[in-house]
Amino acid sequence: MDITLSDGTTSLTLPPDMQWTDEFGWTPVEHSTDYSATGSLIVQEGERQDGRPITLATGDGRVLTRAELLQLYALAAIPNQVLTLTLWGRTFSVMFRRPALEAQELYRQANPGTDHPYTVTINLMEITP
Repeated sequence: MDITLSDGTTSLTLPPDMQWTDEFGWTPVEHSTDYSATGSLIVQEGERQDGRPITLATGDGRVLTRAELLQLYALAAIPNQVLTLTLWGRTFSVMFRRPALEAQELYRQANPGTDHPYTVTINLMEITP
């Protein structure tokens, strides 16, 4: 299934085998604990409204080209932008977490062309628009 990231005008198709590395590392329930003056445990628990991290990483030799990376970089350069992420048949409203991207050349090359390969990690977070 395609993975796309769109601002409503421009849509970028990402490799379909990108990995959501922190899919199960977040929970909507948060709590804090403290002790009262008498030593009793005080637990406060509540539901998070948004902010779930969605970290997408290329894996298994899959890469983005320099041209795709530059498109992604341009999307990430716009502050407070709400994007639509379509991921494996699911749709999320997201924005970039900062730093937005991490990219590494697959191999070093002076003055790389638009088809030069990069491994990429994209840092997003789910929001309520």
